[in-house]
Amino acid sequence: MEVIKMELINADVTVVGGGIAGVCAAIAAARQGLQVSLINDRPILGGNASSEVRVHINGSAYLGNSPSYYAREGGLVEELKLKIFHYNPLYNKKLMLSLSDMVLLDMVYAEPNLSLFLNTCVHDTGMENGRIKWVEGLQLASERKFRFESRTFIDCSGDGVVGYQAGAHFRRGREAKHEYNEELAPDAADHYTMGDTILFQARAVEYSVPYTKPDFAYDITKLAFFDSIRQGLNHRAVPRKINGLGGLWWLEYGGHLDTVKNNEDIALELRKLVYGIWDYIKNSGEFDDVDNLILDYVCPIPGKRESRRFIGDHMLSQNDLTAKPHFEDAVSVGGWYMDLHANKGVYDEGPATAWNFVPGLYNIPFRSLYSSNIPNLMFAGRNISATHVAFGSTRVMATCGCMGQAVGTAASLCVKYEADPAAIALAHMEELQALLLRDGQTIVGLQEELSPYFADGLTIRASSQRSYDNPLPTGELSLENGLCMVLPIQTSAAESVRVKIKNRSGHPETMHVKLFGGERKENYIPSSRLKDYRLEIAASHDDWITLVLDCKTPADDKIYIVLEGPASLAVYGNEEKLTGAVSFHYRPEEPSRLKKMNKSICFKDLLPSQSMYTPENVVNGFSRPYGLPNGWISERTEGQEWLEFCFAGPKNIEEIHLVFNSQLDLEHFNDPIESLVQDYELTLTLEDGAERTILTRGNYLTLNKHQVDAERVTRVRMNFSRTYGSPYFEVFAVKWFAPKIDK
Repeated sequence: MEVIKMELINADVTVVGGGIAGVCAAIAAARQGLQVSLINDRPILGGNASSEVRVHINGSAYLGNSPSYYAREGGLVEELKLKIFHYNPLYNKKLMLSLSDMVLLDMVYAEPNLSLFLNTCVHDTGMENGRIKWVEGLQLASERKFRFESRTFIDCSGDGVVGYQAGAHFRRGREAKHEYNEELAPDAADHYTMGDTILFQARAVEYSVPYTKPDFAYDITKLAFFDSIRQGLNHRAVPRKINGLGGLWWLEYGGHLDTVKNNEDIALELRKLVYGIWDYIKNSGEFDDVDNLILDYVCPIPGKRESRRFIGDHMLSQNDLTAKPHFEDAVSVGGWYMDLHANKGVYDEGPATAWNFVPGLYNIPFRSLYSSNIPNLMFAGRNISATHVAFGSTRVMATCGCMGQAVGTAASLCVKYEADPAAIALAHMEELQALLLRDGQTIVGLQEELSPYFADGLTIRASSQRSYDNPLPTGELSLENGLCMVLPIQTSAAESVRVKIKNRSGHPETMHVKLFGGERKENYIPSSRLKDYRLEIAASHDDWITLVLDCKTPADDKIYIVLEGPASLAVYGNEEKLTGAVSFHYRPEEPSRLKKMNKSICFKDLLPSQSMYTPENVVNGFSRPYGLPNGWISERTEGQEWLEFCFAGPKNIEEIHLVFNSQLDLEHFNDPIESLVQDYELTLTLEDGAERTILTRGNYLTLNKHQVDAERVTRVRMNFSRTYGSPYFEVFAVKWFAPKIDK
């Protein structure tokens, strides 16, 4: 009998787990020039985001409801999302998900330094002097065995298979309240985790299709929780619109068990529930228009929420998410609510989950992404060093992907300095953060150091610049429930602004004006009252009025103008999204006080005048709004607009990056995004007068990188000719990089 021989695979870094965290880690490392092995135990990439499990890639934008507003992650996660929607515009409807799988494969296969091993299960980990020496994997279908050796290992397996086999310290279950002073933690520690869910897809066909429940499935009507879901209690309800239903997230089970060792028992229980609830939908007679519905797809494996969480040099806790202390080693962001699911899933008598408020974006430190006792082990995803409570926020996949980019990039410094992650945290954090910012990673409050790229005497010009106003109303917005207009202010104080008010009654009405300020630049949270007064609006008034502001600019660079009044009073607004200046419904009883709205309150004549969208903003070190909008916007146009950079002396340029506005207030979107620049050309003028032009057509990405390798450049000009629908051209940042000098 032939013996299967072990194949030795050497690489700079080995990444185990091909979910969003692992894909981002592997691509980040490969783009830094490392040889990378990426191992996944499934036939496709994506983990819970794959067509096998079908969970949306959610993150810090919290479904577009983040109090940080411009909260969608940058970097590889942004690239991945935009590519998914480019190739699969039906992604939000959970259709054609094999195309989404294809995007991940395409991104991985595009990296020449990255070797992918699908259907490969890591079953053993070898140690030497307390370090991971190798991991072994078995590829069943091909009957191949591999031994993967690397200097550094990154565990993105979710369950933490490598770290567990290596003996890395970990936690499972819920920490006690006193351990990390967490208000949301239980008084005593226990073994409870969040459970698993199997999703499914319902679809209509053109003819009636009966459904017969398999014998192993439950009769849902006989289970204890049936009355609760029938009445829609505790966040558990079957929607009345079933066509297109992509599963029921609350149909959850296993948090009271060991989600690793009891994996198959949990999966069987969930199948009993899924096929049983479909029987209830199809055959109970309580749902309309279900005769033509079919159970088009049931995921073959559960989507797992929680199992092991490793212990790093810092354990991220609830207070890190709410108080947001400064981390010198910040490398990525989160922002999802602390979404803590019921211990026993669908069998729990309490609510299916508790959405505990997180006050906007927070930073995740690098010390939470490597092991405290295995020197060459990093991790990203749902197995990072976080308490159960903090994990309720960090576990969502876009957040996991940002952590993956951080550790993949850190692996390049481990190779460069022949050092372990803890040493990188101590001695090389500025370099790691600079690499991450260069590649679009979002880190709250961190300003990119651009001085190496811009010499004294740089001149920046633009074809035009948008004025800071929004004066063209298209409709009325009632003040009955309170509205809030947020205006970023770049001067030290604000004097007044004009809004258009209509009194629809035949007698005078009183409008209540409240002015607030905030504390954190990344947020849109009114936290301190600045002024409070009332204005009498004359009968049948329909014109612009002046609101007196007369206040210093708050710490977050924004003034919140709340307008309240009777139903007869209305302010004029439109559908335009003016970057930075946004409007909300005012909800004083809610933690953030503001609820996103699809309209904008019109305003003009802000005093003192603000030059908010100057072209110089594109080199201020920020690539998204942070307090101020931090971008250049052209005037409204149907033609071509341009940005131009002239140097005092010739420069050698290796690479140029452009960062466009991709509506970062959205979590998910339908392709295309109107504000993205679609067509443009980049022209470099050399010292001898020669010109080099790079044409870009059909761009759909936020971050555009151009390898130019040009010497003695005196001018760089960008001509923008088309967006996906916006009449304005918007650029957040322009960066260029000198050639690397070999030491």
